[in-house]
Amino acid sequence: MYPRFPIQCECSYRRERFNLAFARKAMEVLQPGKDLALEPSPRGLTMLAETEMALERPIAILRDIYGSEVRVGPPTVRYHHGEQIEEPYMGLRIRCAPQHFEGLRADLLRRAATLQDAELTRVCGVLRATAPLAALVGYPAYVRSVTGGTAQLVMWLSHYQPISGPPNDAA
Repeated sequence: MYPRFPIQCECSYRRERFNLAFARKAMEVLQPGKDLALEPSPRGLTMLAETEMALERPIAILRDIYGSEVRVGPPTVRYHHGEQIEEPYMGLRIRCAPQHFEGLRADLLRRAATLQDAELTRVCGVLRATAPLAALVGYPAYVRSVTGGTAQLVMWLSHYQPISGPPNDAA
């Protein structure tokens, strides 16, 4: 069975030695759904998501409630461990202003993306691609930064693909 949620992050509360109580309280205010699952443990709350963007709202809610006392770990990729290790690939679509098109296209290629389609008109640019999730961690923030928040980014789990060696950040 392939992980439905290929990315995760762990959260804990600095004031608690054992974070199971924190995790259970946090689960009462967060809303799991089709793109987010929550797992409590004595170490804290693990949030599993389909995309990094699906982690943003629950993290913001935890920070609003717990302030600087909440620790949020970095997002990590969840690999499929079977006969071969397989990594998740994401499909993505970006709609941007024409002046951002070439920079975003070049960045996707640097991230080992395969471009399926690239359209540029004088009104907007649209890029469609697939890329390994490990190369896209941090990408939503990057797109917001370079476009001033004007681009529209949509990502989804596309497929899993075998890798030849052990992953650097396996979860």
